[in-house]
Parts: sequence; C-alpha cells; structure tokens
Amino acid sequence: MPDPSFVLPLLLQSVLVPAAVCAALLLLLGRARSDWSAPVAIAGGLLASMAATYHAQWSFPPHQALDWMPLVIALALCAIVVERRAAWWRRLLLSALTAAVVAWPALGSAGAANTIITVAVMALLMAGVWSALAPAAQRPAAPLALTLAAGGAGLALMIDASQLLGQLCGGLGVAIAACGILRLRGSGGFGAAAVGASVLLLGALLGYARIYAGFGIPMMALLLAALLAEPLLTALRRRPAAILPAAVLTAIPVLAAIGMAVKAMQDSGGY
Repeated sequence: MPDPSFVLPLLLQSVLVPAAVCAALLLLLGRARSDWSAPVAIAGGLLASMAATYHAQWSFPPHQALDWMPLVIALALCAIVVERRAAWWRRLLLSALTAAVVAWPALGSAGAANTIITVAVMALLMAGVWSALAPAAQRPAAPLALTLAAGGAGLALMIDASQLLGQLCGGLGVAIAACGILRLRGSGGFGAAAVGASVLLLGALLGYARIYAGFGIPMMALLLAALLAEPLLTALRRRPAAILPAAVLTAIPVLAAIGMAVKAMQDSGGY
C-alpha cells in the first residue's frame, strides 16, 4: 500500500492545486477575456503547482536552471500575441527564445556549439508540434493529446529521472485537462494560443529533463510521437480523426514511454 505521507502531498501539489487554480482563473476570465483566458489559466495552474512543490528551493536572482521557470511561463503566455497573427516564423522565434532560457544555464559545461544545437532542435520540435496541433485547437484532440503526453511524461520522469520535474509535468497535464474540459464544454474551444502555451511549457520541462536530469531520448521520442499521432491520422484520412482512434494512438506511445521508464528503473536496481 502506498505511503500516505508521500501520496497525499503529491496529489495536493500536482493535482488539486493546479486544477483548482486553473478552473478559478478560467471561470473568472472566460467571459471577459475569452481569447487569452485558456493560456493564462494553464500557466497559472503550472505556476501554482511550482509554488507548491519548488518554493523552498526557488531563488532570485536565479542560481540554478529551474529558477528561470517563471520566465519560461511568461514567454509561454506570449503565444497569445503570436496567435493573433499566426505565422510559422513567429512560433519558431518564440520557441527559440523559450529553448534558450532552458538551455543557456548549461552553456559552461556543454559548450557553445552543443548549446546552440540543443536550442535549435528544441525550437524546431516545439514550433512543429505547435503548428501540427493548432488546427485541432477547437476539438477535443488537442487538449487530450497534450494532457496524455504531459501526464505520461510526469510518470516517466518520476520513475526514471526527477521527481520534481515529474510533479511539474503532472501539474501541467492536470491544468491542461481542466482547461480542456471547461473550455470545450463552453463555446470558445481550447484555442490555438492555449495549444502554443501548453507546447512551450511541456517542451521546456522536457528540455530541463533531458539537459539536466538525463531523461532518455527514446522516451522523449515516444512522447513526441504521442503529440503528433492525431495530426498524422488527420493528414492520412484528410479529415479530422474521430476522438477514440486519436486517443488510442496517442495513448500507445505514452504507455510505451512509461513502460521504458519502469524497465530502466528495474535494470538499475530500483523497485
């Protein structure tokens, strides 16, 4: 039986807090500011989860890489402005700025060349996923894919790499799910800006996991495949994919990533 002293704080910090903050912000802003209420709610949910999990370690001025996360959240909110005049180069530029904030603290140990390559790869992947999921922003497919990928990343990270980053990914997944449910029940839909903010935040957390916690590339690739499953199915069918096939195709690589994390833990002697 799980230890309540471990499980209860985890539920509070990564489930209850981000869900409550996200729902409160969305209900408060949903009618007056429908164009940016969803990304603000998602960012607020993640920030609340970070405050609950990381507050004792956070420092200003920043002393370690994750201390820059509030700036990443602020940059993610710029997706609201970008989506008012959606263009691939705007998405790429914002993705590059976000990736640079994540990667630059490792400049001294990784070197300039490796850091530039890391920023470029992160920017291309985030901008590509953002552009692929944006057309599905008004359908359940986009928040579902982002929720499953963020939640799966959270579990895999807690098992294989970092409990803190896993909790933050889990909190992000809960915030996206809460926002997706409340927005799709209304008339506004999830929104392309919410897709952009979610992709940037998830990409940043996975970037932190890869650069600073050694999260495995195969698991990262599976999570990327989960995010692109619905757009790929839609492209092949030339019409929006039904929710059940899209959910199944998204869940399979997520479950595979979690399975790989469990195997890696067992191989290293964990239990």
